[in-house]
Amino acid sequence: MDSRVPLPTWDVDRAEVVHWRSDHPSFDQGFALEASGLAASQRFLYVASEKYARLLQIDLSPDPRARVTALAVPPHSELEGVALHDGTLYFCDEANAAVYSAHLGDEQKLAVEPERRSIEARELIVQGVRVQGNKIGFEGIEVSPDGRLLYVLLERSGDEASGCSAKIYRQRNRKGYLELEEDPLEVVLEDCTWRLTGLAWWGKRLLALKTQFPGERYQVVMIDPKSGEWRVVLELTEILRSLEEEGWSNNVEGIAVTSDGALWLVADNAVTGVIDEPLPPRTDQRTLLLRIPLGGGGMYN
Repeated sequence: MDSRVPLPTWDVDRAEVVHWRSDHPSFDQGFALEASGLAASQRFLYVASEKYARLLQIDLSPDPRARVTALAVPPHSELEGVALHDGTLYFCDEANAAVYSAHLGDEQKLAVEPERRSIEARELIVQGVRVQGNKIGFEGIEVSPDGRLLYVLLERSGDEASGCSAKIYRQRNRKGYLELEEDPLEVVLEDCTWRLTGLAWWGKRLLALKTQFPGERYQVVMIDPKSGEWRVVLELTEILRSLEEEGWSNNVEGIAVTSDGALWLVADNAVTGVIDEPLPPRTDQRTLLLRIPLGGGGMYN
């Protein structure tokens, strides 16, 4: 990776936990939302509740509120990632190794319409990718800045003997079929305790969350989109460990960058199997939404 590429300079000392109020009582931060995916528009954040087929639309205001909308996806889907481009949402489903698209429509209208409606999601048929639905599978999704390609993240593959890596599949949507545009981008990991979860863009540069378990280490890395080489651009271990002590889940899985250059993280706050209940239960590990602003000399490019 070119060492001359300027790195983002987020100010962890000014990080803030963001509290939202939900229009649905079971989707406040004291419930086991399993919030795994995060995307951003000019005015809103979009959070996918992994196993409850819900989309949270959170306004970026001084008093954030979450509008909760049902998603029409197959039963027992696990929505691990969400991306937004040109009015369309994209989700990756780990349980079914599937990708869905959903037309969002007027997001301002969605935020205020009096009757909740379900957002219809359509499966995009994934071709040329050998991934089966499992607990270690599709974990993140993004759209290239020009809108041409979907980037679908396989969090980890391999074993201790051969070594582990994450893979990023770059696919083109052709009339509802996702075709591989080129070979998967392979991101080599130090060992099999690490994984990648969540993708975002810093300008035209690809970012990912890199987390370790056991060990509880957390990093944001920048990935070379041609070679798969990466370097750490932000160390999050200390702050996320401290927030866990305050009752916030630190299993960060979703990442986004807003137009002001701020980094946003959301954490999955539960570990569960198949769920048949329609709504999340209360939990001791609250859903973390964290904003980290740029430092004084930082520029978003």
